[in-house]
Amino acid sequence: MRCPKCQFDHELQTTDCLKCGIVFSRYKPPTEAGGTAEQGESATRRLPTAPLPSSASAPLAANAALSETTLPKITEPLVDRTIAFRELKYRALALPLALLFAWLVTSMGLRIVAGMLAMVVHESGHAITAWLTGRWAVPLPWVTMHGDERSWSVVLILTSVILFGGYLAWRMERWGWVCIAGAVLLTQFVFLSLPNPGAMIVFGGDGGALVLATILMATFYAPRQSALYRSWGLRWGLLVYGALAFLHVFRTWSGPMEDLPFGEIEGVNLSDPSLLTDMYGWSVLQLVDRYVRLGTVCLVVLLALYVWGLVSAYLQTRIPSTQEKTA
Repeated sequence: MRCPKCQFDHELQTTDCLKCGIVFSRYKPPTEAGGTAEQGESATRRLPTAPLPSSASAPLAANAALSETTLPKITEPLVDRTIAFRELKYRALALPLALLFAWLVTSMGLRIVAGMLAMVVHESGHAITAWLTGRWAVPLPWVTMHGDERSWSVVLILTSVILFGGYLAWRMERWGWVCIAGAVLLTQFVFLSLPNPGAMIVFGGDGGALVLATILMATFYAPRQSALYRSWGLRWGLLVYGALAFLHVFRTWSGPMEDLPFGEIEGVNLSDPSLLTDMYGWSVLQLVDRYVRLGTVCLVVLLALYVWGLVSAYLQTRIPSTQEKTA
């Protein structure tokens, strides 16, 4: 049979050419293939690697885009949900366990350790109260040096620091810090108008310790984007520190009268309770009642913060599940 491509003729070639190797039944003349036989053969060989038409490549491109964009959106909420559930457990257990641990420590012979920790916030309370009344003050171990007369330079410096901090918080849109700056500025105005700031400076020792210890415990509920939240050890350390200092002071004033620290501190002066009763005329019942009332207010604030922390952490666990359903 004669080959239609190379014109080789042989009697044994019935299905394919013995010279060029084409299959007679699959061969198409150049007029039907739109070109020469060589072009038809090369086109046939290029078919497996030729680009797909637009109608066929569109689904593949859509699948590739889906794998690159949709899958991270599905996995990210899973990670966020794990973090949210962990934070919910922390907020449910951290504050009660810290207060329980502090109560056990202050009930045993380790109370002296809690007292040394409370000394730092105690002297800081004296100093901050003195600054708010316009006096200079330097907190030292077991004693705080402060001025007897108001210094308007101290008032100006403290007011400038508060206003500048509030301005920076406003520029950074940290509205919580703006409210804190406003509250501190209002407190300064109130303290400047006190008729007897000396008594307030003395009261600010254990009173300031209760407030500062409450603030230390409240740092546990710092926002997720803050440095306190990301610093795991600092966050828990401040919580335990605040609980130990708070329970040491609060149990002192809510306990038996004979355990109150009246008397004289060797080498320093009279103790704070003795100064308030002997020099400023406070009665013992007034003294105890004011400390206990302040401590109770701090506990109510902690309870409200605890409830808010649980609710906000629970809501965070619900947000990722909604995103998963949307994805």
